[in-house]
Amino acid sequence: MTNPANPYIVEDSDPPITRKTTKLGLPPLRTYLSEAYRFRTFALYWSRADIKARNFETVLGRAWHLINPLLFGLIYFVFVGILSEGGLEGIDRLALIIGNLYAWVFFSSTILTSVTAVESGGGGLISQSAIPRVVLPVASTLTAGNLFIRSLIAYIPFHLLAARGLHVDMLWAPILAVLISMFGLGLALLFSVVNVYLRDISRLLPHALRLWLYLSPAIWEYTRVIGDSTLDRLARWNPMYSGMTAWTIALGGPLDPNSPPIAGEVAIFAAWAVGALVVGFLIFVAREDEFAVRS
Repeated sequence: MTNPANPYIVEDSDPPITRKTTKLGLPPLRTYLSEAYRFRTFALYWSRADIKARNFETVLGRAWHLINPLLFGLIYFVFVGILSEGGLEGIDRLALIIGNLYAWVFFSSTILTSVTAVESGGGGLISQSAIPRVVLPVASTLTAGNLFIRSLIAYIPFHLLAARGLHVDMLWAPILAVLISMFGLGLALLFSVVNVYLRDISRLLPHALRLWLYLSPAIWEYTRVIGDSTLDRLARWNPMYSGMTAWTIALGGPLDPNSPPIAGEVAIFAAWAVGALVVGFLIFVAREDEFAVRS
């Protein structure tokens, strides 16, 4: 809008952006979510740029993204099959491990890339603008989801060779993929806040996630902890036990007649995913203003 007193001065018709918070440090959530939604296109383009920056748009980049979990799958296959039980149990165990590892890579990369993006502030772009910082973890989650969908193509040959078949439980797979992304995003938001106060968290996360992998039924079958012992019950308190159990059943069907029903495992994992996302989002938004000060 032109200033009547001086036509050469252009005034901004929009009022300056202010952030009013409650006693808990939370802004009006409806306003915040509406503002974050306005930058949905930014998140999509940021995700595309992130993929290109990792060379995933090149032949070798795409090949490495697919081969890396396969190599880990072969390593774990040899380790679990030969060292633990004295022999290889066939292509079906290899297919189980590889299929589960792709889901785990999706989960862990959502956390790691989101924390890194928030820590760097988008290379300084976010700290110099009014973009809600939650946009960066969302963009990282979109990137991880994009790569996860592509990686499933590499799993198909193993699924066919292992004769895991087509069954009705596969209909749960898209729902589980969404829940994995929600759980990963919720933890990413929470760890991003912790990393603001304790910078070493970002360096410890890869090791913690690797340990979590070993404690989850990704490279070993969930049937090993379906007993009634104290250790078995404690193992089932692992949030990813229900997630990886449901994912294993979704891809290959139940491994045992006493296997837990997939609907129940999905319901348990959904509770963890929704809870983590809500708690992580509220803590992230409440502490967002301190990011620039402590970075």
